[in-house]
Amino acid sequence: MNPMSIEPGDKVKFLNDVGGGIVKKLEGGLAFVEDEDGFEIPMPVYELVVVEKGQPSAEARQVADKVVESRNEDVSEPEAYHQELEEEGHDDFNPRFYLGFIKIGNNQTEEGKLRLYVINDSNYYVTYLISELREDGLMYALHQGILQPNTKLPLEDRLAREFENTFHMQLILFRKGKGYPALDPVSSAVQIKARRFYKDNVFRNNDFFYQPAVLVPVIKNELEQKMDMLTEFDSKAVIGEKEKSEKKPQAKRKSTPELEEVDLHIDELVDTTAGLSNSDIIQIQMDKFHFVMESNAKNKGRKIVFIHGVGNGVLKNEIRKQLERKYKVYYQDASFREYGYGATMVII
Repeated sequence: MNPMSIEPGDKVKFLNDVGGGIVKKLEGGLAFVEDEDGFEIPMPVYELVVVEKGQPSAEARQVADKVVESRNEDVSEPEAYHQELEEEGHDDFNPRFYLGFIKIGNNQTEEGKLRLYVINDSNYYVTYLISELREDGLMYALHQGILQPNTKLPLEDRLAREFENTFHMQLILFRKGKGYPALDPVSSAVQIKARRFYKDNVFRNNDFFYQPAVLVPVIKNELEQKMDMLTEFDSKAVIGEKEKSEKKPQAKRKSTPELEEVDLHIDELVDTTAGLSNSDIIQIQMDKFHFVMESNAKNKGRKIVFIHGVGNGVLKNEIRKQLERKYKVYYQDASFREYGYGATMVII
Protein backbone atom coordinates (compact mmCIF):
# COMPACT_ATOMS: atom_id res chain seq x y z
CA MET A 1 0.00 0.00 0.00
CA ASN A 2 1.28 3.45 -0.86
CA PRO A 3 2.43 5.10 2.40
CA MET A 4 1.03 8.44 1.21
CA SER A 5 -2.48 6.96 1.59
CA ILE A 6 -2.06 6.89 5.36
CA GLU A 7 -4.83 8.79 7.11
CA PRO A 8 -5.72 9.63 10.72
CA GLY A 9 -7.34 6.61 12.34
CA ASP A 10 -5.28 4.01 10.45
CA LYS A 11 -3.56 1.25 12.41
CA VAL A 12 0.08 1.09 11.34
CA LYS A 13 3.33 -0.67 12.16
CA PHE A 14 6.87 0.67 11.90
CA LEU A 15 9.01 -0.55 9.01
CA ASN A 16 12.42 -0.08 10.62
CA ASP A 17 11.55 -0.42 14.29
CA VAL A 18 9.47 -2.49 16.65
CA GLY A 19 6.00 -1.19 17.39
CA GLY A 20 3.16 0.71 15.88
CA GLY A 21 -0.20 2.16 16.80
CA ILE A 22 -2.98 4.44 15.61
CA VAL A 23 -2.33 7.50 13.47
CA LYS A 24 -3.73 10.50 15.33
CA LYS A 25 -2.75 13.29 12.94
CA LEU A 26 -0.61 14.16 9.93
CA GLU A 27 1.66 17.18 9.66
CA GLY A 28 3.64 17.52 6.44
CA GLY A 29 5.46 14.24 5.91
CA LEU A 30 5.10 13.14 9.53
CA ALA A 31 2.45 10.92 11.07
CA PHE A 32 1.88 11.12 14.82
CA VAL A 33 1.31 7.53 15.96
CA GLU A 34 -0.23 6.81 19.36
CA ASP A 35 1.20 3.60 20.82
CA GLU A 36 -0.45 1.26 23.31
CA ASP A 37 0.87 3.34 26.21
CA GLY A 38 -0.78 6.50 24.93
CA PHE A 39 2.41 8.23 23.75
CA GLU A 40 2.43 10.02 20.41
CA ILE A 41 5.48 9.14 18.30
CA PRO A 42 6.29 11.27 15.22
CA MET A 43 7.29 9.04 12.30
CA PRO A 44 7.89 9.71 8.59
CA VAL A 45 4.98 8.30 6.58
CA TYR A 46 7.41 6.37 4.37
CA GLU A 47 8.48 4.34 7.42
CA LEU A 48 4.91 3.16 8.16
CA VAL A 49 2.81 0.30 6.82
CA VAL A 50 -0.96 0.31 7.18
CA VAL A 51 -2.19 -2.93 8.76
CA GLU A 52 -5.79 -1.84 9.14
CA LYS A 53 -7.67 1.09 7.67
CA GLY A 54 -9.59 3.03 10.27
CA GLN A 55 -12.43 5.47 10.32
CA PRO A 56 -11.03 8.71 11.71
CA SER A 57 -13.15 10.35 14.33
CA ALA A 58 -14.60 13.80 13.81
CA GLU A 59 -11.98 15.07 16.25
CA ALA A 60 -9.15 13.46 14.25
CA ARG A 61 -10.43 14.99 11.01
CA GLN A 62 -10.67 18.37 12.69
CA VAL A 63 -7.11 18.17 14.05
CA ALA A 64 -5.75 17.13 10.67
CA ASP A 65 -7.40 20.06 8.88
CA LYS A 66 -6.64 22.93 11.20
CA VAL A 67 -3.81 24.63 12.99
CA VAL A 68 -2.90 22.98 16.28
CA GLU A 69 -4.66 24.73 19.14
CA SER A 70 -2.65 26.86 21.54
CA ARG A 71 -1.85 25.14 24.82
CA ASN A 72 0.43 25.54 27.81
CA GLU A 73 2.56 22.83 29.40
CA ASP A 74 3.73 23.18 33.00
CA VAL A 75 7.36 22.02 32.95
CA SER A 76 8.36 23.46 36.32
CA GLU A 77 7.61 20.44 38.50
CA PRO A 78 10.37 17.88 39.23
CA GLU A 79 8.14 15.17 37.76
CA ALA A 80 8.70 16.72 34.32
CA TYR A 81 12.38 15.77 34.47
CA HIS A 82 13.38 12.54 32.71
CA GLN A 83 16.96 11.57 33.46
CA GLU A 84 16.83 8.63 31.04
CA LEU A 85 16.77 11.09 28.12
CA GLU A 86 20.14 12.54 29.07
CA GLU A 87 23.60 11.27 28.17
CA GLU A 88 26.84 11.57 30.10
CA GLY A 89 29.70 13.56 28.66
CA HIS A 90 27.69 16.47 27.25
CA ASP A 91 28.97 19.96 27.96
CA ASP A 92 25.92 21.91 29.17
CA PHE A 93 27.63 25.17 28.21
CA ASN A 94 28.26 24.00 24.64
CA PRO A 95 25.14 22.19 23.38
CA ARG A 96 25.25 20.83 19.84
CA PHE A 97 22.52 21.04 17.19
CA TYR A 98 22.94 20.09 13.54
CA LEU A 99 21.26 19.90 10.20
CA GLY A 100 22.07 16.45 8.84
CA PHE A 101 21.93 15.21 5.25
CA ILE A 102 22.02 11.56 4.18
CA LYS A 103 21.78 9.98 0.74
CA ILE A 104 18.65 8.04 -0.18
CA GLY A 105 17.78 6.04 -3.27
CA ASN A 106 20.03 6.25 -6.33
CA ASN A 107 22.79 8.78 -5.71
CA GLN A 108 25.10 7.91 -8.58
CA THR A 109 24.13 11.14 -10.38
CA GLU A 110 23.55 14.72 -9.36
CA GLU A 111 19.85 13.94 -9.35
CA GLY A 112 20.27 11.77 -6.27
CA LYS A 113 18.00 12.62 -3.35
CA LEU A 114 18.97 13.67 0.14
CA ARG A 115 17.02 13.49 3.38
CA LEU A 116 17.24 16.44 5.76
CA TYR A 117 17.30 15.86 9.53
CA VAL A 118 17.44 18.06 12.59
CA ILE A 119 19.77 16.57 15.22
CA ASN A 120 19.75 17.54 18.88
CA ASP A 121 23.03 16.36 20.42
CA SER A 122 22.46 17.81 23.88
CA ASN A 123 20.64 17.19 27.15
CA TYR A 124 18.21 20.02 26.41
CA TYR A 125 14.80 20.10 24.84
CA VAL A 126 15.02 22.26 21.72
CA THR A 127 12.18 24.23 20.18
CA TYR A 128 13.12 24.93 16.57
CA LEU A 129 11.81 27.06 13.71
CA ILE A 130 13.31 26.79 10.22
CA SER A 131 12.42 29.52 7.72
CA GLU A 132 13.58 30.83 4.36
CA LEU A 133 13.71 34.30 2.83
CA ARG A 134 12.00 34.43 -0.56
CA GLU A 135 12.09 36.83 -3.49
CA ASP A 136 9.26 38.98 -2.12
CA GLY A 137 11.46 39.89 0.84
CA LEU A 138 9.29 38.00 3.33
CA MET A 139 10.23 35.13 5.59
CA TYR A 140 8.36 31.83 5.16
CA ALA A 141 8.31 29.16 7.87
CA LEU A 142 9.21 25.67 6.64
CA HIS A 143 9.43 23.47 9.74
CA GLN A 144 8.61 23.97 13.41
CA GLY A 145 8.66 21.59 16.33
CA ILE A 146 10.36 20.41 19.49
CA LEU A 147 13.08 17.81 19.85
CA GLN A 148 13.70 15.76 22.96
CA PRO A 149 17.26 15.53 24.27
CA ASN A 150 19.63 13.42 22.17
CA THR A 151 17.24 12.73 19.31
CA LYS A 152 17.00 13.36 15.58
CA LEU A 153 14.01 13.86 13.30
CA PRO A 154 13.65 13.65 9.49
CA LEU A 155 12.10 16.72 7.91
CA GLU A 156 11.97 16.31 4.15
CA ASP A 157 13.49 14.75 1.03
CA ARG A 158 14.75 16.79 -1.92
CA LEU A 159 17.05 16.48 -4.87
CA ALA A 160 20.51 17.51 -3.76
CA ARG A 161 20.49 20.59 -5.99
CA GLU A 162 17.21 21.74 -4.43
CA PHE A 163 18.87 22.22 -1.04
CA GLU A 164 20.73 25.28 -2.39
CA ASN A 165 19.33 27.69 0.15
CA THR A 166 19.92 29.76 3.25
CA PHE A 167 17.95 28.35 6.17
CA HIS A 168 17.16 30.77 8.97
CA MET A 169 17.25 28.82 12.23
CA GLN A 170 15.76 29.88 15.56
CA LEU A 171 16.30 27.66 18.59
CA ILE A 172 15.27 27.82 22.23
CA LEU A 173 16.97 25.36 24.59
CA PHE A 174 15.60 24.39 27.99
CA ARG A 175 15.18 21.59 30.50
CA LYS A 176 12.01 20.30 32.07
CA GLY A 177 11.82 20.03 35.84
CA LYS A 178 15.50 20.83 36.39
CA GLY A 179 17.72 23.90 36.47
CA TYR A 180 20.19 24.66 33.68
CA PRO A 181 22.69 27.36 32.70
CA ALA A 182 21.20 30.50 31.18
CA LEU A 183 21.43 30.08 27.41
CA ASP A 184 20.53 32.79 24.92
CA PRO A 185 18.10 31.87 22.14
CA VAL A 186 19.92 30.94 18.95
CA SER A 187 19.27 32.81 15.72
CA SER A 188 21.46 31.69 12.86
CA ALA A 189 21.52 31.76 9.06
CA VAL A 190 22.82 28.47 7.67
CA GLN A 191 23.86 28.64 4.02
CA ILE A 192 23.76 25.37 2.09
CA LYS A 193 25.79 25.14 -1.12
CA ALA A 194 24.47 22.21 -3.16
CA ARG A 195 27.77 21.67 -4.97
CA ARG A 196 29.20 20.55 -1.65
CA PHE A 197 27.17 17.33 -1.84
CA TYR A 198 28.96 16.26 -5.03
CA LYS A 199 32.49 16.45 -3.64
CA ASP A 200 34.57 13.58 -2.30
CA ASN A 201 35.07 13.13 1.45
CA VAL A 202 32.06 15.27 2.36
CA PHE A 203 29.77 12.45 3.50
CA ARG A 204 31.56 11.00 6.54
CA ASN A 205 30.99 8.42 9.24
CA ASN A 206 29.39 9.93 12.31
CA ASP A 207 27.70 9.25 15.63
CA PHE A 208 24.12 9.76 14.44
CA PHE A 209 23.56 7.52 11.41
CA TYR A 210 24.58 4.07 10.25
CA GLN A 211 25.73 5.63 6.98
CA PRO A 212 27.93 8.58 6.01
CA ALA A 213 26.31 11.99 6.38
CA VAL A 214 26.96 15.69 6.00
CA LEU A 215 26.56 17.48 9.34
CA VAL A 216 26.12 21.25 9.39
CA PRO A 217 26.42 22.80 12.86
CA VAL A 218 23.71 25.30 13.78
CA ILE A 219 25.14 25.98 17.24
CA LYS A 220 28.89 26.43 16.88
CA ASN A 221 31.20 25.73 19.79
CA GLU A 222 34.34 27.68 20.55
CA LEU A 223 36.45 25.55 18.22
CA GLU A 224 34.14 25.94 15.22
CA GLN A 225 33.92 29.69 15.78
CA LYS A 226 37.72 29.91 15.74
CA MET A 227 37.87 27.84 12.56
CA ASP A 228 35.41 30.18 10.85
CA MET A 229 37.78 33.06 11.59
CA LEU A 230 40.72 31.37 9.90
CA THR A 231 41.63 32.86 6.55
CA GLU A 232 42.36 30.75 3.50
CA PHE A 233 46.03 31.48 4.10
CA ASP A 234 45.76 30.13 7.66
CA SER A 235 44.05 27.00 6.39
CA LYS A 236 46.75 26.32 3.82
CA ALA A 237 49.38 26.91 6.47
CA VAL A 238 47.77 24.30 8.73
CA ILE A 239 47.58 21.77 5.90
CA GLY A 240 51.16 22.53 4.83
CA GLU A 241 52.47 22.13 8.35
CA LYS A 242 53.13 18.45 7.76
CA GLU A 243 55.34 19.08 4.73
CA LYS A 244 57.45 21.60 6.63
CA SER A 245 57.85 19.33 9.62
CA GLU A 246 59.01 16.45 7.43
CA LYS A 247 62.02 18.53 6.37
CA LYS A 248 63.26 18.53 9.96
CA PRO A 249 65.15 15.43 11.11
CA GLN A 250 62.96 13.78 13.73
CA ALA A 251 63.23 10.41 15.38
CA LYS A 252 60.39 8.30 14.03
CA ARG A 253 59.24 5.74 16.54
CA LYS A 254 56.59 3.08 16.15
CA SER A 255 53.73 2.58 18.55
CA THR A 256 54.40 0.08 21.34
CA PRO A 257 52.19 -1.50 24.02
CA GLU A 258 53.40 1.24 26.36
CA LEU A 259 53.13 4.18 23.97
CA GLU A 260 50.90 4.93 21.01
CA GLU A 261 51.83 7.61 18.51
CA VAL A 262 48.93 9.29 16.67
CA ASP A 263 49.64 11.72 13.83
CA LEU A 264 46.73 14.14 13.47
CA HIS A 265 48.04 15.99 10.42
CA ILE A 266 45.15 15.99 7.98
CA ASP A 267 47.09 14.33 5.15
CA GLU A 268 47.63 11.33 7.44
CA LEU A 269 43.89 10.96 7.94
CA VAL A 270 42.40 11.48 4.45
CA ASP A 271 43.58 10.87 0.90
CA THR A 272 42.71 14.38 -0.25
CA THR A 273 41.50 17.61 1.32
CA ALA A 274 39.58 18.61 -1.82
CA GLY A 275 36.14 19.87 -0.88
CA LEU A 276 36.88 20.09 2.85
CA SER A 277 36.28 23.32 4.75
CA ASN A 278 38.30 24.46 7.76
CA SER A 279 35.61 23.06 10.05
CA ASP A 280 35.55 19.76 8.16
CA ILE A 281 39.30 19.37 8.60
CA ILE A 282 39.36 20.12 12.30
CA GLN A 283 36.36 17.83 12.85
CA ILE A 284 38.13 14.91 11.14
CA GLN A 285 41.15 15.49 13.37
CA MET A 286 39.03 15.67 16.52
CA ASP A 287 37.08 12.56 15.52
CA LYS A 288 40.38 10.68 15.35
CA PHE A 289 41.45 12.08 18.72
CA HIS A 290 38.19 11.01 20.41
CA PHE A 291 38.36 7.56 18.81
CA VAL A 292 41.85 6.96 20.17
CA MET A 293 40.97 8.25 23.64
CA GLU A 294 37.84 6.13 23.90
CA SER A 295 39.65 3.05 22.58
CA ASN A 296 42.24 3.41 25.35
CA ALA A 297 39.86 4.28 28.18
CA LYS A 298 40.64 1.03 30.05
CA ASN A 299 44.37 1.00 29.36
CA LYS A 300 45.48 2.63 32.59
CA GLY A 301 49.03 3.92 32.47
CA ARG A 302 49.16 3.89 28.66
CA LYS A 303 50.98 6.82 27.09
CA ILE A 304 49.65 8.40 23.90
CA VAL A 305 51.42 11.08 21.88
CA PHE A 306 49.13 13.18 19.69
CA ILE A 307 51.10 14.92 16.95
CA HIS A 308 49.11 18.05 16.12
CA GLY A 309 51.78 20.38 14.77
CA VAL A 310 52.43 23.94 15.84
CA GLY A 311 50.17 25.75 13.35
CA ASN A 312 47.97 28.41 14.91
CA GLY A 313 47.27 26.40 18.07
CA VAL A 314 43.57 25.77 17.42
CA LEU A 315 43.83 21.97 17.30
CA LYS A 316 46.26 21.83 20.22
CA ASN A 317 44.04 24.03 22.40
CA GLU A 318 40.92 22.02 21.59
CA ILE A 319 42.65 18.73 22.39
CA ARG A 320 43.83 20.02 25.74
CA LYS A 321 40.43 21.45 26.56
CA GLN A 322 38.83 18.06 25.92
CA LEU A 323 41.49 16.32 28.02
CA GLU A 324 40.67 18.61 30.94
CA ARG A 325 36.88 18.75 30.64
CA LYS A 326 35.89 15.35 29.28
CA TYR A 327 38.64 12.83 29.88
CA LYS A 328 40.24 14.35 33.00
CA VAL A 329 43.64 12.73 32.42
CA TYR A 330 47.20 13.95 32.85
CA TYR A 331 48.94 15.49 29.84
CA GLN A 332 52.11 17.40 29.06
CA ASP A 333 54.19 18.62 26.13
CA ALA A 334 55.75 15.64 24.38
CA SER A 335 59.51 15.35 24.00
CA PHE A 336 60.82 18.50 22.35
CA ARG A 337 63.78 16.58 20.90
CA GLU A 338 61.45 14.16 19.08
CA TYR A 339 58.41 16.33 18.28
CA GLY A 340 59.37 19.97 18.73
CA TYR A 341 56.47 22.06 20.01
CA GLY A 342 53.92 20.14 17.97
CA ALA A 343 52.81 17.22 20.16
CA THR A 344 51.02 16.45 23.42
CA MET A 345 51.63 13.34 25.52
CA VAL A 346 48.68 11.89 27.43
CA ILE A 347 48.84 9.36 30.26
CA ILE A 348 45.61 7.40 30.66
